[in-house]
Amino acid sequence: MLQADKPEKGDFLEVKYKSSTLRGTYIGTEKDLLTLKLENGYNVSLPVSSITILKHEGQKGQVNSGERVNTITGSGRTRITIITTGGTIASRVDYSTGAVKPVRDLEFLSSSLPGLTERFTLELSEYGEILSENMKPENWVSLGRSAKELMKKSDGIVITHGTDTMSYTSSALAFMFEKQTAPIIFVGSQRSSDRPSSDAFLNFRGAVEFSSTDFGEVGIAMHETISDDAIVLHRSVRSRKMHTSRRDAFRTIGSRPVGRFHADGVSLTPGYRKTAEETTFSHKLDSKVALVYFSPTLTPEDLENICNNRKAVVLMGTGLGHVSTDLNNSIRRLTRDGLKIMMASQCIQGSVNMNVYSTGRLLQEAGVIPLGSILPEVAYVKSMYVLANYDADDFEKIMQENLRGEIAEREISFQLNLGGQ
Repeated sequence: MLQADKPEKGDFLEVKYKSSTLRGTYIGTEKDLLTLKLENGYNVSLPVSSITILKHEGQKGQVNSGERVNTITGSGRTRITIITTGGTIASRVDYSTGAVKPVRDLEFLSSSLPGLTERFTLELSEYGEILSENMKPENWVSLGRSAKELMKKSDGIVITHGTDTMSYTSSALAFMFEKQTAPIIFVGSQRSSDRPSSDAFLNFRGAVEFSSTDFGEVGIAMHETISDDAIVLHRSVRSRKMHTSRRDAFRTIGSRPVGRFHADGVSLTPGYRKTAEETTFSHKLDSKVALVYFSPTLTPEDLENICNNRKAVVLMGTGLGHVSTDLNNSIRRLTRDGLKIMMASQCIQGSVNMNVYSTGRLLQEAGVIPLGSILPEVAYVKSMYVLANYDADDFEKIMQENLRGEIAEREISFQLNLGGQ
């Protein structure tokens, strides 16, 4: 029974519960409930009085605490640098607690990808352990600087990142790199790397493959579907996370992905910017920008408070780009005082068109800048870049200019299949 065995956190147990035999890692016992992390990655709590321990082994699931592997030299000449910023892809379960912890050993990822080191030499560069929601503009700048320096000795850069704000960070780097000598591929995962259903390894493999091409932009490599058939490359400035947990959470909005990795190898669609002979990089961002989601109860006072001490504001308006008319006077005053106010749409697909209804035309008269098909979060990041790198008089023109493919010139609409898993 449980008392005789006295398992410790992290021990492997095989228990019998009613007619089932369950195997997993012992997390703890509380209020007469024993909690196991099952081999499929899920936790289960069972009444102590109803289980029998069939097998008890030492801490089978613990991560090797030996020397870390930061460089793996393969027989291939292509050198890829992996910059880790944290996120689920760079983590696995700590079996002593049941929580997720960072992985700092490159061998853990590469050993699960047969043949990878036959073609690539992989080098690990630890940026830090930062939850994606804690990534700020200053992190974007320092991460961009790191990528710029590492490009000097790398054929490709892969950045592991939490998925929640990966579109923001990757878009920021896309604007900071006007030209680049190597691809920069962001990659994340929805499920930690030690779960049987994890998407980490295939996503990582796809990112490495894309980073060895002549793709001279910043992209995101994630699952194409919930199956392990293919990894697609999204242009960062047209991508958005569309689901909280599915493996195919990312979509290219208004266009198609720019690349695909599958059993037959890598293919890229025409029209992407190719790698350059030299890198052109700007480290300047002005973070005095706000992103405001319009709702029916947004008052003029609310808007003015949000706009206080800002240089630019992206309004996420309804439909074609509308907000309630009681905000117009405040908007007119704010723009007259020099604040740049832009309009993007809350809709997933489509483009802002503020000439259709009188509401939109009045907003334009009040000084609002329509942004067409730019995604709101991309407009938010782009405005930081434009404020810091261009004259104020050119702000509107540059915001409406297609710098990195952020404007869908010819929008492709498609049915999103976000059904059950």
